[in-house]
Amino acid sequence: MNTSALARLAELCTEKKLSAALLSNPATVAWLTGYAPPIQTGPNPFEGGPALAWWQDGHLTLVLSDGEAAAARAQGAEACEYVAYSIECPAAGFSNQIAALGRLIRGANGAKAAVGAELNFLPAATLKALSDVLPCADLIALDGSFDLLRAVKSPEEVERIRAALALCDLAQDESKRLMQPGVSEIELWTAVKGRLEVEAGARLPVLADFIAGTRTAEIGGLPGGYTLHDGDPLIADIVPRLNGYWGDNCGTHFLGEPSPELAKVYRLVRDTLRMGVEAIRPGVRACDLDHQMREAIQSAGYPVYPHHSGHGLGATYHEEPRIVPYNTQALQPGMVIALEPGIYLPDVGGVRLEDVVLVTQDGCELLTRHLAGS
Repeated sequence: MNTSALARLAELCTEKKLSAALLSNPATVAWLTGYAPPIQTGPNPFEGGPALAWWQDGHLTLVLSDGEAAAARAQGAEACEYVAYSIECPAAGFSNQIAALGRLIRGANGAKAAVGAELNFLPAATLKALSDVLPCADLIALDGSFDLLRAVKSPEEVERIRAALALCDLAQDESKRLMQPGVSEIELWTAVKGRLEVEAGARLPVLADFIAGTRTAEIGGLPGGYTLHDGDPLIADIVPRLNGYWGDNCGTHFLGEPSPELAKVYRLVRDTLRMGVEAIRPGVRACDLDHQMREAIQSAGYPVYPHHSGHGLGATYHEEPRIVPYNTQALQPGMVIALEPGIYLPDVGGVRLEDVVLVTQDGCELLTRHLAGS
């Protein structure tokens, strides 16, 4: 359990005068408890849905299937479980989860004046059941209320992110080591991902842009059948989840010597990233950091990349603070931020590089090591 996150939840509920709260966003649940549902195989056909968290009087209880309860309890969470898979009766995960939630709320005497709820991730049937159990309560939407609270990480969260980032650095080393002419993107990716899972000792959910050759001008994409040739760039943007927290970094590697144009582009992107990292300190606005990085690319005569300059990292792989033109949020100590400038030239290729930093009291600490010496 994340005691600092639970304290922030209690403060928010006091501020909003809430007597209780139902949390349904998987990222919120992971932030509060450390428990993250398995996502490698998609939605479980036997479960009602992702775990729900009911908070009241400083006490948090998860409502989740009997198949996942043990994993939640291993994180120190209290679990109210329902039957998911059974050979004795038809699958009824949704109704079983709703029934378990109803029992929990009634047992907690939750029918009071104001109850918060994350509605964006709450099934309509669950919302109706909540209203039926709490007919006199005012439901207050909490969607988005935790975004900035989650942006500042606890020391325990930082350690989980470090572990995930170590896998990212390993993925970059393996990508470089295994590149060779005639190997396809998907063959290379399969080897890299397999190495990460062996290192982690478990299956891993991994998001990735993994493309080579002139495909790199398309910014991102899944690995496919393209086979690598001498001089090709490879964009490897690796985003694994380990123990509920995400890592993220991006390298651009070349099979042999890059063309003079791509070599020049690589140096500019690398220098822009370094400049961005050096500019990070508490009080810097996200939009100003974004502008500084885009201006470095544009002033050199290259097209400005169409994506964010960076983003927060934690229980999701893209969260606050978003390093984008509109965001006036000031950076704070404890934020974990990925920066990723890029240049993409149609019919030539692209370069993107990404490092992750922890904002400290007087600057930042570099958490990724894959670009050392580049």
